[in-house]
Amino acid sequence: MSANDFRTVKSFIIFDIVYISKLINDYMQKPRVFVVQQDEDANILLSGMLCLKGIEAHKFTTGEDCIKKIKEFKGKVDVVIISGDIASDRYLKIVLSIKEINNNIKILVIAEEDSEKTRLLGYGADEFTLKPMSPENVADKVFMLISREAILDNR
Repeated sequence: MSANDFRTVKSFIIFDIVYISKLINDYMQKPRVFVVQQDEDANILLSGMLCLKGIEAHKFTTGEDCIKKIKEFKGKVDVVIISGDIASDRYLKIVLSIKEINNNIKILVIAEEDSEKTRLLGYGADEFTLKPMSPENVADKVFMLISREAILDNR
């Protein structure tokens, strides 16, 4: 085998690896999760944990920015996490706006108090939990929401 033959074989192997990797990435897309959290440090911490778990995380400090981005992605978002000191009526508006864009987006609300829990779940939030909650537990809840959707799709 000559050096030229070796380079040709090597380029085919590299092409095959790149092509197969692309196919795998296209087929097995990372879950896309949007995090709405007014506290920038908490937002970075939570988004970082989600990224370490293999999730495509996008962070926002306002519900309005999140909703604009969901529209840009044409509703192709798996989970939205709403957390922080957002007033309860703002939670409801955000949940309703998200469900209006795509009713299949799962919504996890992490709140300071549970006074609005029933209303939020009634308006379309899929999961409700109280602070404090570790980023690890939030990631687990995200996987639970995504798994629940996958199981329902397979039935």
